[in-house]
Amino acid sequence: MEYRKFMRGSVPVYPKGTAFPERLALMGGEEETDLSWLRHTKSGAVVFVMSAGCEACDLDAAVGFMEERPELAYLLLAEANDADFELLVQELAPFSVRVERCEISAVADRTPIKVIPFMIVLDSEGVAVGSGLFNTTWDASAHARTLGANGKAVEAGA
Repeated sequence: MEYRKFMRGSVPVYPKGTAFPERLALMGGEEETDLSWLRHTKSGAVVFVMSAGCEACDLDAAVGFMEERPELAYLLLAEANDADFELLVQELAPFSVRVERCEISAVADRTPIKVIPFMIVLDSEGVAVGSGLFNTTWDASAHARTLGANGKAVEAGA
């Protein structure tokens, strides 16, 4: 995991207990995108933030996690050119995932998300219960371990 050796200090997180924004400008200078649906899911949701130009970003890790936890709602915020974005949409077509094009810098300006590949695990009301860097399905599963099948956070050790 070469990309991690350059990080200084603690591993970045999306603060637990923080609601994900209902509206977010995903591209610089554009209107906000409605993301309020993330606050009304049956079993919770996961937001993946990745870039087509990122060597550490492995779409297979996200796909593997989606296969493990199909009951969750998914959003992929992807920085990509037109051609790469179309490939992403085609590759993810078999899955129940919304794919939105973004600029990582615009997302970083408006949220605590400062590094990629990053994921945020939300309960059924859109509140963060886990987050962090991921580039394997195991990493993704570890971040989501606090989310029960009912869309609520589970207590540690329960």
